[in-house]
Amino acid sequence: MRSTKETIAARLEHIFSEQGFAEPSVAALKTAAGVSLRTLYRHFPSKDAMVIGALDYRHARYMEFLAEDEPGPGRASIKHLFRRLGDWMAAHAPYGCLSLNALAAHPGNQEVRASTMRHKRDLIQIMARRSGQPTLAKALFLLHEGASAAWPVVGVAAIRSAEAAAVTLIEGGSDDG
Repeated sequence: MRSTKETIAARLEHIFSEQGFAEPSVAALKTAAGVSLRTLYRHFPSKDAMVIGALDYRHARYMEFLAEDEPGPGRASIKHLFRRLGDWMAAHAPYGCLSLNALAAHPGNQEVRASTMRHKRDLIQIMARRSGQPTLAKALFLLHEGASAAWPVVGVAAIRSAEAAAVTLIEGGSDDG
């Protein structure tokens, strides 16, 4: 069972994903969270803290989502990862990556930047582990990021293209870092 803070973070994640970061007021966030203003501020003392709470919650959820039914390292694992990315985008991220959207909405906020960087570093590590070829991690990460950025415009075609490029990259290999 989730704690009150996790429940609030989940609801904040949802509203930020649907409405962006500029649109919802603190009053709207309170309503979406289903708690009193006092409870909201007890767990997240500012709107910036609410953004970070939503991003951190989203990060944990995405990492768990990617890990579901994960095959061992190699081609199958990378194909699985891109298919999971497509499932995630369709169900949870119709407007693109929430972390990058937050960074665009709060370009000078160091906490948002740190949360986004932590999320992206973890993705690079996942690419290294899942591919079994750590030297390809950054290239695979760029394919992942490109697919999620292109999703709002071209949808599933972005995922299919990125998956095909990732497989080609893994099968061809590269020693470039």
